[in-house]
This record gives sequence, C-alpha cells and structure tokens, in this order.
Amino acid sequence: MAEEQKKDENMELLSIEEAAAYLRFSTTYLYRLARANEIPHMNFGRHILFRKADLYAWVGSKIQGA
Repeated sequence: MAEEQKKDENMELLSIEEAAAYLRFSTTYLYRLARANEIPHMNFGRHILFRKADLYAWVGSKIQGA
C-alpha cells in the first residue's frame, strides 16, 4: 500500500497555480520559466501541467554544492 501511495504522489499533476504555490513562485515567473523550457512541464493545448515529483527533482538540481 505504501508503494502504491508513493506511485500516486509521483504522478500527481499540478496546474500552474498549484505549482506556483508549491514552489512559492509567482505564476508570471513560472510561465516565464516554462516558456523558456527551464522547468519541467507538459503542454496540453492551452494548459500547462507540472508533475510534482519533477518539480521536487528540479529544485534539488538547483541547490548549489549538492
């Protein structure tokens, strides 16, 4: 059961507003990062979605000296 829950968390998709709140960024800044392909995201028509696990890994990759 714990493995299934972890799998669900890794697949959790966030809207631009949810991702901005999760990262504590403004939506404007997040749109800018996505447009420049500087942050992992998926485009579905006019919608931008983010996988929570990808955002977590992206933040980890930005930590200096890690």
